[in-house]
Amino acid sequence: MPYRMERIDKILDNVHGFIEFTAVEKELLELPVFKRLQSIKQLSLTNWVFPGAEHTRFIHSLGVMHIADQMAVQLRYSDEERQLVRLAGLLHDLGHYPLSHVGEQAYRELPENPDEVTENQRKRVLAELEGQGRETADYMRKASSPFHHERLTERLIRSDRDIARILEKHCGGSRLIQMDNICDIITGNADRNPEISGLVQLIHSELDADRIDYLLRDATFSGTSYGSFELGLFLRNLARTEYHGTEIVGVHPKGISIADQFLMNRYYSYTQVFFNRHVAILEFMARALTEAFIRKNTSEYPSPEGLLQYVDKHCGKTEFLYFTDRAFWDSLHHVSMGYSPLTDRLQSLLLRYQELELTENREAAITFSSAEELKGALKKHPIYRNLRQKHGPVVPILHIGSFTRQVPERLFEAAMEPELQASPFPEAEAEARRIRRLQEGIPILEEGKEPVLLPDSPASLMSRLYGTRTCILREYRFPEE
Repeated sequence: MPYRMERIDKILDNVHGFIEFTAVEKELLELPVFKRLQSIKQLSLTNWVFPGAEHTRFIHSLGVMHIADQMAVQLRYSDEERQLVRLAGLLHDLGHYPLSHVGEQAYRELPENPDEVTENQRKRVLAELEGQGRETADYMRKASSPFHHERLTERLIRSDRDIARILEKHCGGSRLIQMDNICDIITGNADRNPEISGLVQLIHSELDADRIDYLLRDATFSGTSYGSFELGLFLRNLARTEYHGTEIVGVHPKGISIADQFLMNRYYSYTQVFFNRHVAILEFMARALTEAFIRKNTSEYPSPEGLLQYVDKHCGKTEFLYFTDRAFWDSLHHVSMGYSPLTDRLQSLLLRYQELELTENREAAITFSSAEELKGALKKHPIYRNLRQKHGPVVPILHIGSFTRQVPERLFEAAMEPELQASPFPEAEAEARRIRRLQEGIPILEEGKEPVLLPDSPASLMSRLYGTRTCILREYRFPEE
């Protein structure tokens, strides 16, 4: 008997209106480990600058579930497939940290000595600048760090007896709705089970439900217009096809303009909201303090090894449930920095709702299309010279944004060729990479033709903008003691 999905209740959302949910979803969102997300803000400290940005990972997760299902309906997936991708969307952020990505960055790249605030940041900025030109898209590859929020989410789901019990109770007769498939969709693993490769793309690609919801939601709550996006038009132009035995999700040719609009608005959201000069320095200050808290036994932050134990043994316990934004604020108020003058000053400033100020050099804003062009432009700016020379108690903050990580096929093939020479099975490896490229990007699906990505279409703005990037390098000064 085919699996039937029945909605039994609903919740009102500012962005999407009423979001309906099924019995299995209702039980999951009532679990303490899911309600924990109500205490983690989606945009960490952005509400200090955009006061309306109070939304949480809880409502974002419901939004992702809702959009993923709308996409699945348009693509004519079965009820069983819809329920699977809805569950993945609902659970995809369970492993998030206090202050969202701020806490995650601290655990993923914990410095040897957190007290060396300026030197740690200088090294990070230099490393990112020197890595330009070597980036690759990796949405469909499992994150290497066990502290990536997706890996932490998978670990939590697999160790949660309540989630397993609820899935068995409501979906035990389903062949498809299994823990492995849910985790694969969350982590972007499209290789293990080809049957769900299309569903994986609904949560992991350049135009997926996660990115769509946070663009719409962040714009709504921050009060900006950068997130404007015609969701209905996008949904009407969704399509799927089979390419060399693998399902590919993309847009009809008439959907090129809406895909372009999405990528451009996302680009401006990052430069104008997420990297607002006040938001950027506040998040840096919070990250530096988080790194210090992790090293302090008196803080609410466990060691990296302790955090993994929290996750593995969270059922029936409260340590992980408490690991929310509250852990940061409680630590900020009661942890002593001791003989750490820089972190002590950061703590003092945040306790007074203050931030580091820009130096007289302020910022370098550069639009570039190659690493060489960027380096040539930066060499002329005093912030870059100070960065190279370890100049005083200043903090460099870097943002590099692009419209898309997709590149034209000719550049992709040229870059892949030397790498394949070391592969024992170059033809198979090349085929796998071509498929992954289509899965990770936004393919144009036209009947009777092979799929192509936006940068390969003269009808798309991305055919001109794919290589355009913006570098914003700012310099902030520590106040005198």
